[in-house]
Amino acid sequence: MYMAMNSAVTPARVVLGTFIATWIVLALSAPWHTLSTPHSFAVRVVCVAFGWSIWTAITIAVLVPSPLSLTVLRCGVPLAVICAAGAVSPLAIFVSIVAVVLTYSPLIADSMVQGGAYGDETRFSLRTPVPYMAPAVLAWVVLCGSVVGGSFALAARQWIIGGLLLIVGAVLIRFVPRRLHRLSRRWLVVVPAGIVVHDHMVLAETLMVPRANILSLTSVVEAGESADFTGGVLGMRIAVEQIAPEKVVLSAITAKMLKTTEGLHVKTFSIAPRRHAEALAAITR
Repeated sequence: MYMAMNSAVTPARVVLGTFIATWIVLALSAPWHTLSTPHSFAVRVVCVAFGWSIWTAITIAVLVPSPLSLTVLRCGVPLAVICAAGAVSPLAIFVSIVAVVLTYSPLIADSMVQGGAYGDETRFSLRTPVPYMAPAVLAWVVLCGSVVGGSFALAARQWIIGGLLLIVGAVLIRFVPRRLHRLSRRWLVVVPAGIVVHDHMVLAETLMVPRANILSLTSVVEAGESADFTGGVLGMRIAVEQIAPEKVVLSAITAKMLKTTEGLHVKTFSIAPRRHAEALAAITR
């Protein structure tokens, strides 16, 4: 019985449980109520509505894991830190920072993408390419600033500023969330038959490698002679050498970065799962 209980307590469950606990504490402290107190009734309504709506969306996302849930977490949880800081609530600031750290942890990411898995497959989220980080953060800041800022401006009767901000937000909301969601839809899939690289930011088509065609797997720091399918990351990656070259169709931006054509035959390529050691162990198991 002890062994069964011990096996049920996995690192992923501990991290998810900790996140849920911090999120409950955040709800109890409700910094959005404190933040709205000195303002007009309309501003208070908007602030409280945003606060509880985002808190509820994050709660649902954690309870129903999926790649979309990961996007909701990444976009929504950082707003809690801003709200807590504005309310000058030490407890809310602490738990919201903990929630952000957990949100961007590899275990949370893998738990979310695994929620959309089919059958006997294990998914490992891929590390975000460095060239995409700054644009993603900037797009998130502008989108949230225009939508949230515009709503508060209208509530404060700043009609022109509020209207202009919401127009910008309405334009951005048509494509920014979809672009940010693509960062969550990047993973390595390990199945009994082999591995699958699902990354439409780097590859135009999913890359499938049968286990029988894998010659070797090596942990490397740089891509070296292998085709770099990481999108441009720093640190450890897995170099996969194949017995026979496989045809790969690259995305236009990857082809430009590698200075090659979009369609090519590759014998060795490198990928960068966030949980490097666990992914390597799963492939070689």
